[in-house]
Amino acid sequence: MKFSASIILAAVAAPSATAFAPVSTNGASTMLKAAEVSEIATEPVEEPPTPPPLGPTLNGWTPDADKDCFGLPGAIAPLGYFDPMGLCKDRDLIGVKRFREAEIMHGRVAMMATVGYLIGENTPTIAYGFDHPTIANNQIPEVPLFGVMFPFFLLINISEALRANKGWVEPGMGELFSLREQYYPGDLGFDPLGLKPTKAEDFANMQAKELSNGRLAMLAAAGMCVQELVNGKPVLEDLPF
Repeated sequence: MKFSASIILAAVAAPSATAFAPVSTNGASTMLKAAEVSEIATEPVEEPPTPPPLGPTLNGWTPDADKDCFGLPGAIAPLGYFDPMGLCKDRDLIGVKRFREAEIMHGRVAMMATVGYLIGENTPTIAYGFDHPTIANNQIPEVPLFGVMFPFFLLINISEALRANKGWVEPGMGELFSLREQYYPGDLGFDPLGLKPTKAEDFANMQAKELSNGRLAMLAAAGMCVQELVNGKPVLEDLPF
């Protein structure tokens, strides 16, 4: 009886002893850490603000410093972006726009000059009529100054003044030789036939075609001029037919 009583007392005392034993907190701490992680994960992450564009969007083009020539059209196959002399490398937006303005204007003048060489030597002219005693290189110096050349150069000066007023910043109003921020290089607003596309992709495609023809015309006009300086003959006279 004494043995059984001691066993009963030990059994009763065991649960009460466990009440004073230290409780493991590993599970609780794990739950707390999971809760903290979930709170951190649900908090919104603030993204860095998008930097403002370098300039306004003009004809569908927005200047992008990560692209060649700030994304202006003109990188045409098969050469693509072709700048072996690095003229536009590390150049700012103002300089690139000024270069593109010069390229477009020279291309347009060269296209007219190429046609002018052929027409001036093979069709009736104001100065020579149906007779062409001289090559195109010599026609301008031989034309009467006040009868033909003065109105011609006056028209050129007026056109250049209108272009400068449209696209260029006035001296003293900003950086020297810089284009207006709202001016797209070459876009003078002269479109009497309404050929200018309204969509950005179509405009870039037309701009690339104009640049291609202008670049070819600059080479052609220079070739015609050199050819006549060398042999003194009209351009078409050396053709085999």
